[in-house]
Amino acid sequence: MLKAIEKYNAWNLQVKSVFIDGMPPSWDESKVKEHFIQYGEIERVVLAKDNPNSKRNDYAFVNYASRESAVACVEALRNGELLDGDSKVRCN
Repeated sequence: MLKAIEKYNAWNLQVKSVFIDGMPPSWDESKVKEHFIQYGEIERVVLAKDNPNSKRNDYAFVNYASRESAVACVEALRNGELLDGDSKVRCN
């Protein structure tokens, strides 16, 4: 059991992605970066789609260059909302 916990903790220390939910359909990769670059260097934004020909879903993953940036983002916005006009984007 202890080895499983140690393995999980080691894996968890490598996580650099943040889940963003409730994005307006108008948000593209540039708009996501605009809102989240303040927490650190972004390596990649992954906008969720059901399949290549369908419209985009309302969530994305922001992959930061460092775990510290991802943690800073989560701590700043944990279970909060990011307001953009009439839209409320949830961050977890």
